[in-house]
Amino acid sequence: MSHSTRNRALAAAAALAASALALTACTGTAGNGPTGDAPDTAKLVIGLDSDQAPLGYDPIRYSAGQRMFFEGVYDSLFVLAQDGSVVPDLVTEFTYNEDQTELTLDLDTSATFADGTTLSADLVKKNLDFRGDSDLSAYSQLATGGNNEITEVTVVDEDTVTLAFAAPKPGFEANLVLPAGAIVGADGVADRGSLDSTPDGSGPLEVDLDATVKGNSYVLVKKDDHPDADDYPFDSYEFRPILDPQARVSAAISGEVDVAYITAETQAQAESAGIGHVANGGTIQNIIAFDKAGATAPQWADPRVFKALSLAIDREEFVNAVHPGEVPTASALPADSPGYIAELEDEYAYDPEAAKDLLAEAGYPDGFDLTFTISPTSQRDLEALQPFWAAIGVNVTLKNAASTEESFAAVQKEPLGGPIALTWTNPPGNVFGVLFGFANFHGADNPAIKGAAGAYGAAGTDEDAKAAALTDLNRAIVDAGWLIPLYEQLAPWTYNTEKVAEPTFVGAEPFPILATLTPAS
Repeated sequence: MSHSTRNRALAAAAALAASALALTACTGTAGNGPTGDAPDTAKLVIGLDSDQAPLGYDPIRYSAGQRMFFEGVYDSLFVLAQDGSVVPDLVTEFTYNEDQTELTLDLDTSATFADGTTLSADLVKKNLDFRGDSDLSAYSQLATGGNNEITEVTVVDEDTVTLAFAAPKPGFEANLVLPAGAIVGADGVADRGSLDSTPDGSGPLEVDLDATVKGNSYVLVKKDDHPDADDYPFDSYEFRPILDPQARVSAAISGEVDVAYITAETQAQAESAGIGHVANGGTIQNIIAFDKAGATAPQWADPRVFKALSLAIDREEFVNAVHPGEVPTASALPADSPGYIAELEDEYAYDPEAAKDLLAEAGYPDGFDLTFTISPTSQRDLEALQPFWAAIGVNVTLKNAASTEESFAAVQKEPLGGPIALTWTNPPGNVFGVLFGFANFHGADNPAIKGAAGAYGAAGTDEDAKAAALTDLNRAIVDAGWLIPLYEQLAPWTYNTEKVAEPTFVGAEPFPILATLTPAS
């Protein structure tokens, strides 16, 4: 799919979503704007939980949390489609060699950047050759030693480039969506410092630097004569960082913002105020097994130990105490995945006595001690889990990481980590990049997990076969204890129903695609 074709398809999908919701918008759904008039499309104001460009306008310095802001400004090699699949954007065609150690990309050289230059294979190489720059965090997985290391980038001809890997990398294109897949123009690549104040993208939107107040309000406007400008139905987009969750939902209720990313705790307040409200799930928060081979202590080679830890957790009590509004789950895959297994909720329901029995069967009737390295973001979770495990004799000492290096070192030295958030839009990426990747320092093997992931990859477009493979994968991961699921995290949004159609989401993505935010009908 070419760049322009993809954008037209995206716009059509957005229009279809808006049409399907027109009846809801016109039959009494509560709103927080004027009624009876056509929606005002001059500006869409979006309230978010973080500053979208605190480090300037280099997209590679950011994570997926800034995707919605940057996707209108920068094109990327690949993008997420509305069904959660990965499709070409600046790429027109792509092929792997036979052993999947090389990925060749044909490029859309009509893409034009803010500096006036156009896309070329040489420009893509110059972008990706920055992958060793530690300031460019989105490239960290592509750098030497990264889980998805690119060993070499070769220019084949003016519009063709080949990426080489040290090992087979099926599905590698999923790593080339925004932000890591974003391509910066020639001037920006030549002087990355210039991106601190001036973007250099080929997207249909640009930052209105005169109207923007860094840290307070970022305004995007359409580029004159850009061929894809009509894919964005509003004339301008204002992104407002409102860090306090209560202030953010209040801004949504008062109409200060048209769309807002809120928290699970404030969902009920938004709903009771009568404004539009929608939540997307699909992200599972898990305790992850680092030692699955008994390298740090022998018990970690026994799946019964992991099952005992899972059975010891009262997930409802845990979520109500620490993450109210989220959805407790014992399934590694989310509820809307074809691989979701409802029976796991019963099989792994809170049962401390069964947990004690499993520990006894495994040879640990008196339990054992373990150390768990935590960070400020994980402290509340682990403090809440600590008494559940203590009740079955597993005494956990929590250790605050003194540095980022110490946090990463836990993968090698400790049996457990997390909570870690996983979405499942790219199952092989989770399996081989996480479970058999960074979280498998000790080289544990599990033929059931590998087999299910392989079956998923081999299923191609056969949806029934993919569903069966995902079900097997879910079962294998949970029963092996390589993940101990805790809850499904929701991404709640409010919206002014008189101005905006209900936001839609890409798979489990917490942020909608900016172009799919359409006027109410």
